[in-house]
Amino acid sequence: MGREKGGAFMRKKSLASFGLSIMALSVISACSGTKEPEATKAKDVPATADTPVKVSADPVTLKFAINFSWLSEEERNKYIVEPVKKKYPNISFEFINLTETPLDKIVATGTIPDIVQSASPIIYTFTDLGLADNIEPFVKSHKFDTSKINKQGLDAVKITSGNDYLIGLPWTISFNATYYNRDIFDKFGVGYPKDGMTWDEMRDMALKLTRKDGQTQYRGLEPDVPSRMASVLSLGFVDTKTNKATLDTEGWKRIFAYMKSVYDIPGNENYRWVPSAFDQFIKERTLAMYPGLNHFPNFKGVEGINWDIVQYPQFKDKPNTGMQVDEWILHITKQSKFKDQAFQVISTILSDDVQAEMSRNARFPIVSTKAIQDEFGKNIPYLQGKNLKSIFLSQPAAPVPPSKDGAYGQTLSQEAFKKVMKDGVDINSALREADEMLNKKIAESK
Repeated sequence: MGREKGGAFMRKKSLASFGLSIMALSVISACSGTKEPEATKAKDVPATADTPVKVSADPVTLKFAINFSWLSEEERNKYIVEPVKKKYPNISFEFINLTETPLDKIVATGTIPDIVQSASPIIYTFTDLGLADNIEPFVKSHKFDTSKINKQGLDAVKITSGNDYLIGLPWTISFNATYYNRDIFDKFGVGYPKDGMTWDEMRDMALKLTRKDGQTQYRGLEPDVPSRMASVLSLGFVDTKTNKATLDTEGWKRIFAYMKSVYDIPGNENYRWVPSAFDQFIKERTLAMYPGLNHFPNFKGVEGINWDIVQYPQFKDKPNTGMQVDEWILHITKQSKFKDQAFQVISTILSDDVQAEMSRNARFPIVSTKAIQDEFGKNIPYLQGKNLKSIFLSQPAAPVPPSKDGAYGQTLSQEAFKKVMKDGVDINSALREADEMLNKKIAESK
């Protein structure tokens, strides 16, 4: 798994655009830490048809740039440090915190990591710095099987980077689900939602659940910010080929019209978007259905709410399709002196053992085998008995190439919808105005 703040896999980082100087790229010899001339020689040893390339076992410390706010130290140890140490004891890490210092600022100091983790909606924070490299030769020489990786996730690396080859491999991906409060359904005698429901069916169900009981107003459905649903239709904010805004389109009009029909339900008009929507669901407990991202961690320690999940709602013309790919991608920088060792790290993270452990801890695996999917959530007590299979029923929609102006486009889309609901502006006019404002911003930023 662009994304708004609040998504478990995408905490949107607004990193400043940086013009990488030639000087920054010329300091390669000082960037990779430990010297290892043997590693360079090892790359010249070709792999046979059945045997992966031989890689030096001399000690090496790899610089690994990753957002600490995305992945805790406990998880870094569990999914990276410990499994790599077990398989390749010669490899150690120097982690670089991208939450504390953006990648462009790190590169500007002359430090170039060996491995960088990016995310598909903001992959340009990596690709714009002249660090990207074709990883496919290493996939081939290390005999790595990419067929086990979620196809949509693998394709998204090429789509979002604008290349016809892989510049990295994804290792975890976001998922979508519809969270529902069983108690509200029971209170009003409405049957629970089921997997495979369309948005129209969910709206019809919301009509039965949006009711007032005493002084408490219950809401049936909260679709959340417009970009969530628009993502299912692979709608973006900017066409990166023409560098023009794409808000004044039939797709966005369709999204606005549906959302308005949900909020036009009497009693459901006071919409609450992320993060307020989830608060209404889990704290106030007056929201019956909330389609969204991975909120499982937010249920830890929560008691007294009878909740479950079903498949994220779908459009009839887009069956079993969720939001656009939102994934974390591991890249090997083209300046690294230890590319083979870096690929050994990536292949370890993508091993069945690590992916299965991730799955048990409810971090969505990118390896899509049934055996690994069946492990999902087994280590999380409060997920036992939940309809976890539903999160695997949808495949992510194809992503659109991300734009640096996408964040502003997202803000404009939300402001446009508020004008529709609060000021009575018609949908066509609201989107046309937002489109014009985004085009103006794009022109100013050139």
